[in-house]
Amino acid sequence: MKLAPDKNEPEAAAAMSAVPVMTGTHFHALDEKGRVIIPAKLRPALTEQFWMILDENDNIGIYNYQTGLDILEHCERMIAENPGDEDIAAAVERITGAADCVTVEGGYRVPVSEILRFYAQLDKEVVTVGVLNHAVIWSREKWEEAQARRLQSQEVRKAQAEMLRAAASSIRKKAEDVAPAAPAEVEIETREVATLATGTGGDLRSRTGTSGSSRSSAGAAPAAPAGDGKRSAKVLTLSQLGR
Repeated sequence: MKLAPDKNEPEAAAAMSAVPVMTGTHFHALDEKGRVIIPAKLRPALTEQFWMILDENDNIGIYNYQTGLDILEHCERMIAENPGDEDIAAAVERITGAADCVTVEGGYRVPVSEILRFYAQLDKEVVTVGVLNHAVIWSREKWEEAQARRLQSQEVRKAQAEMLRAAASSIRKKAEDVAPAAPAEVEIETREVATLATGTGGDLRSRTGTSGSSRSSAGAAPAAPAGDGKRSAKVLTLSQLGR
């Protein structure tokens, strides 16, 4: 999944790879009318109309308009392909029975339907978490309980470590016949160094100091204090986050 197309890839492939991405953990609240303000960081992946859909944990998934339609189309296809499967029929009913296409109001405020608030146990404080192609609205209490379980789970930590290592060490295949262009800043800096070296732009020593260094010792930033080696006693708890 990519945040933006690679300029070295064909346009068609790049367009297919570009996916709206939602990230971050956001603490906010429902108003007295059961509405919630969508966090600013999530809005670029959404439009003025998007879908709120009940997920498997009885939380509220936020999907952009097209992704929501894709989910409903997939539900219809599953019913058609498995007409006798009661579990699939019940799962589809859970999805469609609470699905709600909402329209944003001023300040990107949207109403949360009564059925979704009932399932998600939303009262006042909520936490919205970006999960790549969608976001999830939790009640604050349920979110804290889930985080406490995850903090104690070695399986979750192991899976996280494996994903980070694999992603950070992977090598992307670039176009073989397209060499990356040098950034403009590098070209400008190279020309300046060449000018100084030939003497046409002034004496290199007078530009950079008597030692030839680009920064004199008098202008150097002060060294950071070494500290006493002790860790701060101030540690945030889950209940204090976002408050």
